[in-house]
Amino acid sequence: MLALIALAGCKLVDQRTFERTPTAPSAAELARAAQERKPILTISFAIADANWRPALALAVLGAEAHNPNAVFDVVTPVPVMASRDAQDKFIKQGQDDAAMVAREIQANRVPPERVTVSLRGDPGNPPRQVQVFAH
Repeated sequence: MLALIALAGCKLVDQRTFERTPTAPSAAELARAAQERKPILTISFAIADANWRPALALAVLGAEAHNPNAVFDVVTPVPVMASRDAQDKFIKQGQDDAAMVAREIQANRVPPERVTVSLRGDPGNPPRQVQVFAH
């Protein structure tokens, strides 16, 4: 009986005890969410004769219809867990592939200052590809 009386005045400790009102996401959390965006087009260079140019032209047209000043990021994944030689090969091929895609975007009347080319580390085993993002 004494234990029941002692526990009657207690309150269950949960998240509301420490954080009564939820906080807005931090700038870092918002930036991380922005980084997890989906590409408007992924071009595989594992197939030698792939005709990716019409698909790229449509993707650029669609992005510019949504935002006339769209900026295009051309990104090549590089396997960070691979050997240094394999990484070097991916980087060389990726730079060449991405440069070709960037030139094709510019051929679709996008000014060079609205096209960036970069590499992104990938912990898995990515295929030889280029991803195009628009924002």
